[in-house]
Amino acid sequence: MFDESCHRRVPMRVDGVDSLSTVGMWTEAPCTFKPGDSAEVRCRVIAPELFIDVVQAGRRFELWDGGFFASGVVLARIEDGWRE
Repeated sequence: MFDESCHRRVPMRVDGVDSLSTVGMWTEAPCTFKPGDSAEVRCRVIAPELFIDVVQAGRRFELWDGGFFASGVVLARIEDGWRE
């Protein structure tokens, strides 16, 4: 679920990282996803030093909220020009 801010922080597990780490996710408009839905969102990791060698296109991840509720694949890694 993304409210009017279109932003959500959620813990995730990325293949190649031993622990859960928080990621910020943004959508273009407020929305709620249901089981089986698919979406492309922009993400920013909270602790980038943990992901320098890990997050690359094709890397798999899972999102956590009291249990793993979604999985996905990194489509691209962008380091320059990120809006603060």
